Amino acid sequence: MDGILSDLGRRIADRWFAFLILPGVPFAATALVTWAMSPYGAAHALDLDLLARRLDTLRALATTTKGVAVGCLLLAGVALAALLVRELSLAVHRLWLGRSTTLCRVMRPGIRRRRRAALDAARHGGYAVPERYLPSRATWIGDRFALVDERVAAQYGVSLARVWPRLWQLNDPRMPTLVTAAWDDYAAATVRVTWALPYLALALFWWPAAPVALALIALGWVQGRRGADDFCRTCEAAVDLQLRRLAHIVGVPLPHQRVTAAEGRQIDRILAKGAYLPRTADDDGDARPE
Repeated sequence: MDGILSDLGRRIADRWFAFLILPGVPFAATALVTWAMSPYGAAHALDLDLLARRLDTLRALATTTKGVAVGCLLLAGVALAALLVRELSLAVHRLWLGRSTTLCRVMRPGIRRRRRAALDAARHGGYAVPERYLPSRATWIGDRFALVDERVAAQYGVSLARVWPRLWQLNDPRMPTLVTAAWDDYAAATVRVTWALPYLALALFWWPAAPVALALIALGWVQGRRGADDFCRTCEAAVDLQLRRLAHIVGVPLPHQRVTAAEGRQIDRILAKGAYLPRTADDDGDARPE
């Protein structure tokens, strides 16, 4: 899953209009209000009458050389903010993956809490949770992405990173649509959180921008969790529905009419194309593809 996410993460910034241009419009309006109100201090930050007078003054200056210069500077600042959001959204994505050793050490209490919650839920449900399924990353989103790899490997014995490009190209028009929609929801959440940073910068001069930034962070985190969960569910469903077909395509027989871990390891060895893979205790053949 990490390889898939790294590739998809580079596409977060490709959605310029939806993710960068549209959010830039309210940011430009907020920047204009900040420039108009910042000279009057925090006490007058919400003075609507004063704001109306200031905007009237700015409208009168709009046709002058000074007004045009200010407008150009404002547009340049918004464009710069959008470029920064584009780059920093990738950093937010990497942060949410929770793979950093330092971040895992900092978030160790949270990891232990999530592990206890998973074990308690399993105990109350009357089932056991394999150790490999328990939380181990610094964030809930990172754990959710990692769990897909573990569940696919445990059930089918295949590497998701190897089978995914092949599953994506099988002729099922519904799968790309569902997966792309779930990914776009998650990617939009990373961008929404990143837009909070320019608003925090404006809050240094006009404090009402701070609640907007906090709201963006909270809404983005909730949307990110939902999008990550939907994305993982659709990826796992694609494997469940298409792996049997992939086995037939690469020539792996299915004596049980389904893909077990034994057939999954054969598929994995074929897709590895000669790479040496670690042997497991129940492997009954050479670790290389035949």
